[in-house]
Amino acid sequence: MIALFVIVVMALLAATMGRFLVDSGEKNTVEVRSVRALLAAQSGLEVALYRLFPKRTLAQPMPPAICPATSSHSFASTPGLSNCQAMVRCATVPVTANGSVTNGYRLESVGTCGSSNLTTASADFMVSRTVMVEAFDGGQI
Repeated sequence: MIALFVIVVMALLAATMGRFLVDSGEKNTVEVRSVRALLAAQSGLEVALYRLFPKRTLAQPMPPAICPATSSHSFASTPGLSNCQAMVRCATVPVTANGSVTNGYRLESVGTCGSSNLTTASADFMVSRTVMVEAFDGGQI
């Protein structure tokens, strides 16, 4: 009778430990995807900022700022960000600096990694992170 009790208790303990290991693995996967989604959002934001404020040259000292309402960036060919993308929204906002009103820009980048299709054989989940920044070219005032 005691041996049966010990076997049952050990089986329950083993099952509980197994569940802890599965939970730990899932948490690590979410954490890695979260960091990748944040990096995708930051990368999309950097691309959008470069389009807003491109490199100035002597031939074109004031290149035009490009602020599309939405733009999408896929990182399928980037090894660390495969299956990740960034959606960047840009809006023009008025900015007052030194008593003058000029155009500023509000950029919001949403980076997502994973798949939201839960009907496949290996169901996956999607993680997203959002980064927002406001910028203006102080040299135009």
